[in-house]
Formats: sequence, C-alpha cells, structure tokens
Amino acid sequence: MNQIQAMRVFVGVAETRSFRRAARQFEVSNAFVTRCIAMLESHLNTRLINRTTRNLSLTDAGLRYLEGCRSMLEELDQLDATVASAEHGPSGTLRVAVSAALSPLRVTPLIDGFRRRYPSVKIRLTLAEHQADLASDNYDVAIVTAFRAQNAALVEHPLGVHALVPCASPDYLAQHGEPHAPCELPGHAFVSLPAGQHEPAWRLMDRNSRVHEVSLPPVYTVNSVPMVRLAALAGMGIAILPLPFVADDLAVGELKRIMEDYVIDAPDAKVSIVYPERQFLPAKTRSFIDHTLEHFDSGEPVDRGHASTRRIPATLHELHGVPS
Repeated sequence: MNQIQAMRVFVGVAETRSFRRAARQFEVSNAFVTRCIAMLESHLNTRLINRTTRNLSLTDAGLRYLEGCRSMLEELDQLDATVASAEHGPSGTLRVAVSAALSPLRVTPLIDGFRRRYPSVKIRLTLAEHQADLASDNYDVAIVTAFRAQNAALVEHPLGVHALVPCASPDYLAQHGEPHAPCELPGHAFVSLPAGQHEPAWRLMDRNSRVHEVSLPPVYTVNSVPMVRLAALAGMGIAILPLPFVADDLAVGELKRIMEDYVIDAPDAKVSIVYPERQFLPAKTRSFIDHTLEHFDSGEPVDRGHASTRRIPATLHELHGVPS
C-alpha cells in the first residue's frame, strides 16, 4: 500500500459514501479499504471521515483533502496518458461541446478531418444551447460563440466569426413592409432566441461606422437557432440569424436580407475553442485543439454557407470593401 493508492481509495469511499462499495469498485477487501483510510488519517494526524454503523460523512478536513486528492490524481492520470500517447498516439473518447448556433456544415468537416487523422479517438459531441460549463458538464473541449470568461481556469483561442444577418420571408415583407433603417424596426414582429442567449439590445453599424442600438421585443422566442430559422421562413417575423444557417435560403429567395447598408455589431458572432487550463492536457485533447486551430487557420470559413451560395457582405470590413 502507498499513499497514492490510499488516496484513490479515499476518493472512492467519499464518492460512494460506503467502505463496502469502494471495496467492490477497487476489487479489494473491506479490511484493505479500512487500512487505507487509517493510514491516511495517521499520516495527516487528523480524522477525514466520520462513520457510524449506518452513516458516513466527511469532516471539514476530509472535504478539503478530497478536493486536493481529486486535483492531484487527475493531473497524475493526465501525465500518464500524455506520456503513453506520445508512444502510441492519441486514443480514447473525446467529449466535445459545440454551440447550437454553429452550422453543422462548419462542424462536420472539422470532426471528419480529425477522425481521419486520429482514428483511435472516438468523438462524443453535444450541441449546447447555452454556454457549456466544461467543469460541471464533463466536457474536454468546447467550440462556442459569444464566449464570456467566467472562470480563470479556462483557456480561449478565437477561431473567427460567424456573421449575423437580419432577414425575413418575402411574404412577411410583402404584408408588413420592408424596413431599411433601424428606426423602422419598432412595430415589426421579431422572432429570436430567449433573453440570455443573445444581447438584450441589437447594435447595427452603418457605412459611416455609426452604431444604432435598438431593442426588439420578440413575439416568439425558442431556444433553438434552427427553430428561429423555421419561424422566419414561415413568415412569423424578422429574425437575426447566423449566416451559415440561412445562406441557402437567401440564395434561393426563401428569405430576404433586410437593411443591407447595416451590419450587426455583436459579440455573439465570435467563435472560440475553449478548454480547461491544465499543465498536462491529454493527447486526444491537445490533438483536437491543434487540429481545430489548423482547420480554421487554413482558411476554412466559420461564416459561409454552401460554396454555391452567393457571397453576402456580412461584416463592416466587407461593406467597405476591406479584406477581413
């Protein structure tokens, strides 16, 4: 028995709330688990666990020790995995969260390219309507829009932007008129994501770089970008949507872009890859981060639809004819 082994057993006891269940988990005897806990308590000269015949709970010292054990054992396991992967290549299951505001047309080629490059890594991808919590949701890495740092232990690398465009169906515009300036927007029906999934007020920038801020109370909200698109197609109102989701609709005339002299100036457009800051990242995570940065640095867009789609100016630089 060594201290690291005893720490693993202690974590098992704390998580299962049972000596007997921890013994089954590690395939050891109950007596061995008891000796591990006794060794740690003797070494630390403090009680870690309060136990009765029917109940088990951690002392204050036990709670602090549990947090430290988890952190240290995770770093140790990651170091082992990093060294092992250097010999055998990345492997295992990578848990990836992707913002639901990103088009599958942009995400699928990224994942396909990574799998071709690292076939021993399996991908478990989750579409997240809200900003993913990498710690509590147990993700290894996330590709997100509108990232706002709430945790200093997270690392962010910007990947680019996905442009937001105001649009509506031709039928809606025929019935209600087409707005050409922000001051004409109030009074129109607006369909959107719920509050908290976008900025409370929209900022529209004109050709002279003047910003016009306008609040658009929605008549219909739904926590899904594809559902907002369907609402716009059905003629329920004006929507502000990521260009990749509506590029084909705009190209064939099922939706019409409005106020083409303005661009949406919003932090929601920023796309980033985010991951926990750790000294030893598992090789599967590091490989995915590097592949993603290479993928978008090579010119793969995050703000275009199908290649056949007419290019639509979506940023201020493009409106002025300046390369972005």
